[in-house]
Amino acid sequence: MSENSSYFEVQIKINPDIEDILSDICFENLPCEGVVLAEETYKDLEMIATTEGTLRVFLTGDGLEPDALKLQVETLLTEQRELLKSRGLSEEELGSWAFTFDEKANEDWSRKWKEKWDVTHVTDRITVVPDWLEYSPHREDEVIIRLEPGCAFGTGTHATTQLCMKAIEKYMPQHAEVADIGTGSGILAVCAKKFGADYVYGCDIDDTVIDVAKENAVKNLAKECPPPEEGSQNFAMENPPLEGGSKSMISGWGNFAQRGYEQKNIQLAKNLRNNATKSEQILWKYLRKSQLGGVKFRRQQPVGNYIVDFMASQEKIIIELDGGQHNSEKGIVSDKERDDFLLSRGFSVLRFWNSEINDNIDGVVSYILSVINDPTRKSKIFTLPQGEGSELGVDFELNTADKINRKFDFVMANILHNVLAEIMGDLKNLLKDDAYLSLSGILEEKKPVVLNAINHYGLKIVEELHQNQWVSFVVRK
Repeated sequence: MSENSSYFEVQIKINPDIEDILSDICFENLPCEGVVLAEETYKDLEMIATTEGTLRVFLTGDGLEPDALKLQVETLLTEQRELLKSRGLSEEELGSWAFTFDEKANEDWSRKWKEKWDVTHVTDRITVVPDWLEYSPHREDEVIIRLEPGCAFGTGTHATTQLCMKAIEKYMPQHAEVADIGTGSGILAVCAKKFGADYVYGCDIDDTVIDVAKENAVKNLAKECPPPEEGSQNFAMENPPLEGGSKSMISGWGNFAQRGYEQKNIQLAKNLRNNATKSEQILWKYLRKSQLGGVKFRRQQPVGNYIVDFMASQEKIIIELDGGQHNSEKGIVSDKERDDFLLSRGFSVLRFWNSEINDNIDGVVSYILSVINDPTRKSKIFTLPQGEGSELGVDFELNTADKINRKFDFVMANILHNVLAEIMGDLKNLLKDDAYLSLSGILEEKKPVVLNAINHYGLKIVEELHQNQWVSFVVRK
C-alpha cells in the first residue's frame, strides 16, 4: 500500500467467542493487513464502553475498486458462514455477521492496530509476547513465546489455545515426543518444546501456515546470540557495510578492499543483489533481520577480491550457495582458490547446493544454527551432512492425523468440536500407552458431541478445563 493511498475498514458483528476463527478467515482470503478485537474505554478505573462483539478488519485495496472489494467481502462472509453452519455452529454461536464497509484516509493504522496487542500472561510461567514489543521475564523459569499475531491461527490470546498450553504445563512428560494436530502458527509446538519435549511434530491441512510455523520455531527455539557490534576498527576495515552480488571476483579490487569502494564496484554489488537467485531469496527469508540465532547476515558481501553470497561479519561465517557449474573442473578450481582465501581470513564457510535449499530448507537452516551455536567452531569448510534433520527438534508439514505412522507421548488437537469428533479414532491411534491427549476448541454447548466421541473410543477423562465459554479435555487411553 502506498503512503498516500486509502484503506478500508470493515466492522463485522460477531459472537466474541469466534473472533479468532473469523480473523483467520479474513487473513487467508482478503488483502487483510490487521484486525482489532474488543476495545474497551475506561474512566476512573470503570469500563464505560466496549466494542466487544465487533471485529474491525483493515484491508488494502489490492488493486480493486471499492465496490468490487465490498462484494468480495460480502461473498466471502456468506460462503464461510454457511460452511461453519454446516460444521455444526448455530446462528447464535456465530452472531449476525452484519457488516459495514468504509473507505478511510491513510494513516499509520498498521501501527495503531498493533498497539491493541499486548503481552499475554497465560499462566504464572507462560507468557506470549508480540514480536515488536520489548519484554523482560518476571521469573527465572518463565517460558516466553514470541509471535507475530494474526498471520495464522494461534496467537496465545484465545481461550482454546491457552487451555492447551495449560495442559502442556501440567501433563506433558519431560523428554516427550509430541504431536500438534492443526498446528496453525506453531505456538503450541513451540510451547511444548520450551517445556522440555525432545521432539515435536506439527501438521495442518492449510499449506499457508506451515512456513509461518517454521519461522516461529526458528525465532523461539534458536539459541539467543548477541547481535554483532559494528563499531570496531577491524570490523570496519575487513568487513565493510555493503551488500550485493554473488561469488564473483571483482576485477581490479585489490588494495581497495581495506580503504573504500569505487563507485562502479558499489553499483556492481547492488546489481548482483537485486538479481538474487531463487535459492538465495529462499535462504534470505531465514537470515534477514538477525532472526536466525540473533546473528546479523549481509547479502552478497565483498570480501577481498570476492563477493560472497551471505556473510555474518562478527561471527566470521560465510554461506555459499552453489549451482551445477561448481561441479565443473573450472568451478572446482575456482572454488578451491576462493575457499583458501576465505579460510586464511579466519572465516568458517558453509556451502550448500541450490537443490538442498529448494528441497531441504529446514535441514539447511538447522545446520546453520548448529554451526552458529557451536563454541568449538573453527575456520573450515562446512557442508550439510547427508540426511540432516531438524536440529531444533520440531518438524512441520502438510498432513492429517490419519496419515501419521508414529506414536507420541503427548498429543494436542485445538480444532472445532465436530472435527475432533470425526478424527477421535485417529487421535487415539497416535497415543503411546499412558500418553495424554489434549482436546480443545470446544464451545460449552457442543461439549456433548466431543464427550460422545471420547466415550465411543474408550478414552478416559483426566481433567475437564474451562475458560470463558470454552471447554478442553485431557484424556488417556
